[in-house]
Amino acid sequence: MGIKFENSFAVPASLDASWKILIDVPRIVPCMPGTELTERLDERRFRAAARLRVGPVELLFKGEGELYDVDAVVHTAKLRAKGSDTKGRGAFQTEMGFSLAAQDPETIVRVATDLTLSGSVAQQARSAGLVKEIAQQLTRRFAENLTCVIAADGVPAAGPSSAASLPQGAPAISGFALLLAAIRAMLRRWFGTRS
Repeated sequence: MGIKFENSFAVPASLDASWKILIDVPRIVPCMPGTELTERLDERRFRAAARLRVGPVELLFKGEGELYDVDAVVHTAKLRAKGSDTKGRGAFQTEMGFSLAAQDPETIVRVATDLTLSGSVAQQARSAGLVKEIAQQLTRRFAENLTCVIAADGVPAAGPSSAASLPQGAPAISGFALLLAAIRAMLRRWFGTRS
């Protein structure tokens, strides 16, 4: 099952400060809900684990990712990642394209995602529309976490930064909570456009 979607959000920092954090693998990977950086292979490649809890069942995905096509002039970058559940219940593969644009005093981050699910994980995701909504909720939480990291950084004009990142070993994100948020978003969209 493959889906594509786009999101955008604003972060409370300059373009240069936001770009510096976006291409910093140890700081950006833990911004994904439920994700932990387990190994940095080099400046751009990494291994990570992501936990997703659906009721009493917790899925643990392990895989690798890479930040590539990094262009500091136009402030664009791509991230590809793939992984599989440690108990063989499914796998994912994703390509994300990031672009940043200044909109003083903030920076607008645009994310284009191409996500493919396989195995029983894909079979259980019966509605591609619902999967898209859940993925958008994940992106929203990613935006919130990225905003926290940037705010904690302080973005000082000079001197060392008070660089902070989200804690490693992030708890599993609740699939049930994401599902409820996704359903609420779908209902708001359906009934909001029909009123």
